[in-house]
Amino acid sequence: MEHGTDGDYSYYHEYFFEHLEIEILYKNYPYDKELLDSIVALIVETMCSKRKQIRIAGDDKPVEIVRSRFMKLNSEHIKFVMDCFKKNTTKIHNIKQYLLATIYNSILTIDGYFDALVRHDLSEG
Repeated sequence: MEHGTDGDYSYYHEYFFEHLEIEILYKNYPYDKELLDSIVALIVETMCSKRKQIRIAGDDKPVEIVRSRFMKLNSEHIKFVMDCFKKNTTKIHNIKQYLLATIYNSILTIDGYFDALVRHDLSEG
């Protein structure tokens, strides 16, 4: 399948919408439907990119590495991205780049994030 075609876009949109359980996330985040839709659109746009590299957090990553990581995403990663976005108190100058970096890094950082939350909750009794 050649990346970047309209057929790819439809395929990936349907795939990620179902695989990431976006309908369920709409219920969990009833006021954030547009943000969830933006996250899916950003993932799909990245999957369909014809570029050889994608800039993530200031680094150019080979598009195949980014695609591979995005294929590992699940709904827990998207919840993590939503939580990071909602807890952020600093000014975000480029929302698209912020979300792209958070989505990309969620695979590596989600376990540490939840581990730290549990330890914090346990320490407060």
